[in-house]
Amino acid sequence: MEKPIGTAINADASPIEYGKYTDDKLGQLEKEMEAREWGSEDTAWERARKADTKDAYQRYVAMYPNGAHRPQASQRLVDLSVDDIFNNDHGSLPKMNHVEKDDDSPTSTITIENATRYPLTVMYSGAESKSIVIPPGAKSTVTLPNGRYRIAASVPDAFVRPFAGSETFSGGRYETGYVIVRTSWY
Repeated sequence: MEKPIGTAINADASPIEYGKYTDDKLGQLEKEMEAREWGSEDTAWERARKADTKDAYQRYVAMYPNGAHRPQASQRLVDLSVDDIFNNDHGSLPKMNHVEKDDDSPTSTITIENATRYPLTVMYSGAESKSIVIPPGAKSTVTLPNGRYRIAASVPDAFVRPFAGSETFSGGRYETGYVIVRTSWY
């Protein structure tokens, strides 16, 4: 009868070697393999792309902040973050005010006023995905190519749920503002 390859634990909990690797050696080999897979920018990008998770893209960006694929990683992080908000409990964003139409313009400019006491993160997922953080009481402007976008907004407070909605930009200027209204106090 052949012995299985791997490790068994005897009564005193010390590893017994079967074949040529112990649990400790297998763990070390796994760490070395992961280091090789993330050790160059190209292999790290391929690994992040194949995993297609926020953690993988965040790791790529942290390891290669000026990497060739930073724009794609950042765009994918926004898309996945917007997906998370849409797939969980969220409120509905109101439609934006289209204050100045320009049917000939390939872009739309959106002005956002943050009338909350929190930093406000607004993410646009569409033809060009962007995330902006607006300080409390401030206004910010973003210009995007025309098209349909999924939009999510959130603040760093566990008691304030994020909001999400869709908008089709068709050229010109849009405006919106965000406030937080408490319906109950804790």
